[in-house]
Amino acid sequence: MNDPHVVALIYGIEHGASVDYEEAEPFVREESAFRLEVKDKKARFELKDHYAEESAARESIKEYIRVWEFDACLNNGPDSFKLRFDESEIEDRNPTPGKVSIRASFRAGVPTFSVSVTCRVRKYPSPPSGLAINPDVQTMYDRYMNYLQGREPLSGLVFFCLTVLENLAGGRKAAARKYQIAKGVLREIGYLCSEKGGPEARKAEGVTKELTQEERRFLDQAIKKIIRRVAERTCSPTAELDKISLSDLKNIKPG
Repeated sequence: MNDPHVVALIYGIEHGASVDYEEAEPFVREESAFRLEVKDKKARFELKDHYAEESAARESIKEYIRVWEFDACLNNGPDSFKLRFDESEIEDRNPTPGKVSIRASFRAGVPTFSVSVTCRVRKYPSPPSGLAINPDVQTMYDRYMNYLQGREPLSGLVFFCLTVLENLAGGRKAAARKYQIAKGVLREIGYLCSEKGGPEARKAEGVTKELTQEERRFLDQAIKKIIRRVAERTCSPTAELDKISLSDLKNIKPG
């Protein structure tokens, strides 16, 4: 090609058995750097800037995809949403007369199969805004995904995330201020992961005190909110955020 230009990048949407996007409604989103169209389990990024190489074009949307996958899986589970690069559309902006000026670059993907489906969704996960992923966010997210897949006990996950949060801010009170989380939420989290837990308890006194189902749901939802909140604060260090309070978790609050 004399003057190659990457017109668009196309990604396939992969998922596990927990969801099915066959009936999901298509949508279009205009971003500053691209036009995103999602339909038929494909995401097409039509680029607004010029990229002569596919690798550079893919790098330009890499973080957008990473945050999208992060938010979708945090909300819906570790196997619920993944974008796999399928192909690129490339045109020659200065073609030699008589020659084809458009080509597609393909990447072989590994097909996914679902044995059973637990949730048919009407909408694809929406790309989020106001989130950024740093190493601390990624580590907490990875540990949470491990918990959901049965690779880590809940009490250990909760204690780890609470410790990261407090270390980032310089203590629990500072964490409550910086991340705009009610002190009561952090206090309840700290109590449950330290003083209860049954066989997976962190401390000996918690071995005989099993977490109730309501308490487990509370901790699960609270940690999801905390991981997302750290991602929000990473994106916007000084933005005013809605406080995470016990009333936000009232439907799953421990009795």
